[in-house]
Amino acid sequence: MKRETLGAAAVVAGLAAAAPSVWQTVTHITDPSYRAPEVRHGGGHVQYHMAREALITAGAFGAVGTGLAAGRDRSPALWRAMACAAGGFVAAMWSGGPATGVWAPNRKALAIHVASTSALSVGVALLRPRRR
Repeated sequence: MKRETLGAAAVVAGLAAAAPSVWQTVTHITDPSYRAPEVRHGGGHVQYHMAREALITAGAFGAVGTGLAAGRDRSPALWRAMACAAGGFVAAMWSGGPATGVWAPNRKALAIHVASTSALSVGVALLRPRRR
């Protein structure tokens, strides 16, 4: 299988693997159990951060998708933007560990994080433009 095809397939698999996690974040935006009335900035502040995370994720996925759609015409600069977007997304998935001591809320979430991180990382690495 060609490197470009394998890389594209891995990126798509990584984005698909992340979908349940992204959906969880989106549903938390309107879930009343995610209101935190004791928070200094208001009860909806946690939900505001969920909404912000969902929109940042949409932007990251857009950048990764743009790099993917460029195909073999992907420039080194576009690849770097794609890599930064994918790297930021996967770093955010793992940020809970150092911040709160909770790496994932359950085994299913952990599996989703591992699958998404692995596939996106491998896929983006494979899509790096070769030196000409």
